[in-house]
Amino acid sequence: MKKQLFVSFLARKALTKKTGMVPIYCRVRYNDTTVQFYTQIDILYINWDSQRTRVRGNSKKALNLKLETIRVDIIEKYNALIKTNVIITAKTIVDYYKNNTLIMNSIINVFKQHNENMKSLIGIEYSYGSYKNYKTTLKRLKNYITKKYNTNDISLTQIDYNFIYNFSQFLLLNTECNHNGMMKHIQRFKKITNFCIKNNYITKDPFVGFKISFKKSDRVYINKDELDILKNITLNNNLSKVRDVFLFSCYTGLSYIDLYNLSLKNIRKGYDGLQWIYIKRHKTNILSNVPILSPAFSILKKYKKEKNINRIFPMISNQKTNKALKEIGRICGFNKKLTFHSARHTFATTVTLTNGVPIETVSKMLGHNNIKTTQIYAQVIESKISSDMLKLRQKSI
Repeated sequence: MKKQLFVSFLARKALTKKTGMVPIYCRVRYNDTTVQFYTQIDILYINWDSQRTRVRGNSKKALNLKLETIRVDIIEKYNALIKTNVIITAKTIVDYYKNNTLIMNSIINVFKQHNENMKSLIGIEYSYGSYKNYKTTLKRLKNYITKKYNTNDISLTQIDYNFIYNFSQFLLLNTECNHNGMMKHIQRFKKITNFCIKNNYITKDPFVGFKISFKKSDRVYINKDELDILKNITLNNNLSKVRDVFLFSCYTGLSYIDLYNLSLKNIRKGYDGLQWIYIKRHKTNILSNVPILSPAFSILKKYKKEKNINRIFPMISNQKTNKALKEIGRICGFNKKLTFHSARHTFATTVTLTNGVPIETVSKMLGHNNIKTTQIYAQVIESKISSDMLKLRQKSI
């Protein structure tokens, strides 16, 4: 059925004022929805032409021009709305006419507005990586709505438990997301629905009854023997650079983005007279002070010679780095999937905790908000101790 907009006017005789003047209302009808609002125009009822819905009499020219201006403005607002993802009703059109701001009554429209706000705060409150993650979640949500509802957006009133549950299943069945990856998308989506609640776009929490939970995953790290293999393996120039940056992270615990931004101004002498890294973690904005161990210092000297003022290391994208690490792991004969984050795990386990560095110190160097995050690595070390003691028991027998 073709959607049609009708704009008309009526004199509300039942609302005649003490002055004898009658208010003129505008009636907007769109499909099966209708809204009326006061035009701020009053006339004597005798001067109203109900058939033509126009004013007659001495002041008809000026008043009819005002009515026509209202009608044209409403049509223009409607034409602007149909180019957006907004779910259109008569109320939507009138609200947009009165307010001239984006109407927040559909989930994609709200999500897009949230992302635009987030984009404007990159480097101030958010990182580009966080913004990129929300863009990806929005893309997944659009795909789900298109396939499930055969439209490009749906009303906020349709967001409920079933919508969320079905979206979570869609992510598992139609994307490369594992359980935790799916939950990260759902977690971001929950932030959007909370945004709607706080702004009174919706009154009920659609997440009631839906539990966001993450499965414990193994922390991939390399042990001392593997670390030695990695240091001594012969690689081509491109892979060698990736290996060097990865090793530097193994000995400092810095993340990809923190190493990407690392410059000479972050390298200073500490109170002990030795070289330290002083940096605020990009992800948490927490100050992370790390003493530079000998293997890391050797790598640092190698790349300081390039005199890159802005950045020390020749970093490629995180995606390409992880692809290169996969190849390096294959060459080294590692039976595990290396990613750049494996270096932080290696720093926490092989380099520090295994060598008796207190967990509080490790947590501080990693820039963790909560020591519970660091305790995950302590559990990994316990499993290693158990494995080592088993070997010892076997030798004793």
